[in-house]
Amino acid sequence: MKELTKIIVAGVGTVALAGGIGAGLAYADSPAEEPMANPTVSPTTSTTETPTAKPSRKGDHNGDRRGFVRGRLLARALHGEVTLAGEEHRVIAFQRGEVQKVSRTSVTVKSNDGFVETYGLSDETKVREKGEQAGVSDIDTSDRVLVVATKDHATLNARRVIVRST
Repeated sequence: MKELTKIIVAGVGTVALAGGIGAGLAYADSPAEEPMANPTVSPTTSTTETPTAKPSRKGDHNGDRRGFVRGRLLARALHGEVTLAGEEHRVIAFQRGEVQKVSRTSVTVKSNDGFVETYGLSDETKVREKGEQAGVSDIDTSDRVLVVATKDHATLNARRVIVRST
């Protein structure tokens, strides 16, 4: 029985660590564009190129693990929260969805699965639209957004609101 408990605890710890890494990456640097629904592959014109085993860009030397977390896992995540370690633990929440209501002090977002949450807006909230700095007044109802917020007890304070192009 003790062996089974150790296995379960190790599995839960691994899942929590992966979630923490994913949320930390999302908080630190969100993807620049939405993933394509139907990616296309264009044929190469040169047949004389020789494939190499060397990484093509920085970060690939770790088996492109970061690309997997950011590219596949986070691109599909609708909402969640994670606790980050430090001198003081911080809880980071995120949500992708459609803006239901917006005011100078809050934004309410509804995800595709029906989850609805309201986030507080302040002067420290950074808003980005089309890769450019924007303001709270640029957020409209029916916009698709990604919100990253800090959680203090039951209060969610938006740190970043990224307006996605539709």
